[in-house]
Amino acid sequence: MEKVVEENSPLLSAKASLTAPIIQQALDRDRQCIFFGVVPSCGSDALVATWVFPSFMGYKANDPWLENKYYRDPNACDLSDLMVVENVVSGRKDIVTLFWENKLGVDVEDDYRIILFEGSESLNSGVPLKSHMILVDGPYRPSDRFLRLHFQECLTVSVCRGDVTEDYRDQEIENFME
Repeated sequence: MEKVVEENSPLLSAKASLTAPIIQQALDRDRQCIFFGVVPSCGSDALVATWVFPSFMGYKANDPWLENKYYRDPNACDLSDLMVVENVVSGRKDIVTLFWENKLGVDVEDDYRIILFEGSESLNSGVPLKSHMILVDGPYRPSDRFLRLHFQECLTVSVCRGDVTEDYRDQEIENFME
């Protein structure tokens, strides 16, 4: 998805990139893999940060004004509400990959239970995930709003197998096909 955005809207992609200060804030805040509860070593277990809900997908944030603005001119969108440390989590690289691919999500409504939709075979250590996400309370903890949006995407992709019409308007699909 990130490559599609980069190819079709380079300015939006540049605006929506995870910045070094935000990454560092998230790593300093979490100090461990929030899915495992351990401090990873280095290499394939390295601690990395990723968006909870990618800011370039702001048009899906249930904000009609942002959605309309995005479709009119994605490059002009103000993504500042999405470009915050509360929209970033830290985890082991292999787990973050599953999270980014919507194969792993967090059900906020079930006490932050970690749901692995698929991909357990790609976890490096074979050590099981925690049953519930480990959050450090504070003003910059991962936002429930972003975790819910991510979980909705996981459900769409993993349970329903997704539908292109959920991501794009009919006119955009037709324009692409032409």
